[in-house]
Amino acid sequence: MDAPQTSIYPKDDVQLGVQNTIICHVTGFYPPSVNISWTKNNVNVSEGMRLSQYRPRTDDTFNIFSTLKFTPAEGDFYSCTVNHKALQGQPQTKTWDVDVALPSVGPAVLCGVGLTLGLLGVAVGTFFFIKGHVLTRAMEANF
Repeated sequence: MDAPQTSIYPKDDVQLGVQNTIICHVTGFYPPSVNISWTKNNVNVSEGMRLSQYRPRTDDTFNIFSTLKFTPAEGDFYSCTVNHKALQGQPQTKTWDVDVALPSVGPAVLCGVGLTLGLLGVAVGTFFFIKGHVLTRAMEANF
């Protein structure tokens, strides 16, 4: 008997309020019989769940995928629980939290600072150009 390894991840980039699919990938187990269940915020969920067929690997173990359609909301968390003989009654649970990356403000700030410095450089350059031009005219007038 070989115990399964489990990972959980979303299919697409997560956007709040936009339907997505979360994947529970179970791999490296033998014999090919596992029980997979889902929870959302510690409540069992079965609607929107699908299970792939067992897929053999080259090392004579198996893979299987379970998917769950979901619409992410801030603070939600999903768990995939796998039960297999080799786990000896200790189910394996992986949890995934809804964590939406906020757009980075770094590039915008950097662009703003660069633009400000550029305009400041033009203003200083213009000041010195005019001052130099005025001094040159004054010197020419005295000679």
